[in-house]
Amino acid sequence: MGELILCSHPIAAMPYYIDNISLNVYSLEELCYYIENHLYLIEADFMSEELCLWIGQELDEKDLAQSLRSVLLGNGSLSDFTELILRSCGYCSEDTIRHIRSVLLDMQNKSVFECSKIRADRYMESEKYVKAIHEYRKLLGMEEECKKNPVLEGNIRHNLGTACAGLFLFDEAAANFLNAYRLNRNRESLAACMAACRLAKKTDILKKYKEEFHVSDEAFKSMSDQWNSVLKSEDILKKQSEAEHLIKDAQGQLEENKPLMEQIRKWSEAYKKSCRL
Repeated sequence: MGELILCSHPIAAMPYYIDNISLNVYSLEELCYYIENHLYLIEADFMSEELCLWIGQELDEKDLAQSLRSVLLGNGSLSDFTELILRSCGYCSEDTIRHIRSVLLDMQNKSVFECSKIRADRYMESEKYVKAIHEYRKLLGMEEECKKNPVLEGNIRHNLGTACAGLFLFDEAAANFLNAYRLNRNRESLAACMAACRLAKKTDILKKYKEEFHVSDEAFKSMSDQWNSVLKSEDILKKQSEAEHLIKDAQGQLEENKPLMEQIRKWSEAYKKSCRL
């Protein structure tokens, strides 16, 4: 989780697995931490018999499990269910509990489309690109909502393109940015489309879009300067140069080249983290 959590209640021998962020929790305190820090990702299926059983059996919190089960079987609200958990161990302050309840009550009054948009954006913020892509595609599948607001659909397609770019799927990213621009007419989407084309090394398409969308030489130079600035700030060019240098030094002996294999391992782990379900 990235920080220490003082647990004053029992620690489970078997963890409870939270699917939407691929997290194992072992205590009520960790469960409260999850609720507080991933509030917008919590859906109605968080209320489950499986969670009630885990709390009752693994944590030996039988009274709490029974109270939660009563909410579940009585078709109670998600806000009531989570509040019982939050008040069970003293991890969250009273102000925090009130805030969480207020947010969940507000989410209950939002449409499925609005809730899905919030979740997709939160996945993007946490660099869970695969889940973000899944949520954005779900949103685009709600055609009736999208037709009402072409600009909103364009913005969703822009975000989908950003998620694809985060997984180095630059061709798909460029296609989404292009569709986004045709809907929202936002020059940021056009610039992102052209940047993705450059990263995909599609210089012919880059020139085509420059002409098709009447991008002036001055504007194109400004975009190019911005791309180069980002590439330098993220050390992308440096990393590319290092990789090419390591591969050249390897001379076909990939497995024996420890620096190269270590760098590949680091990149692989970073990519897997972005792809995590």
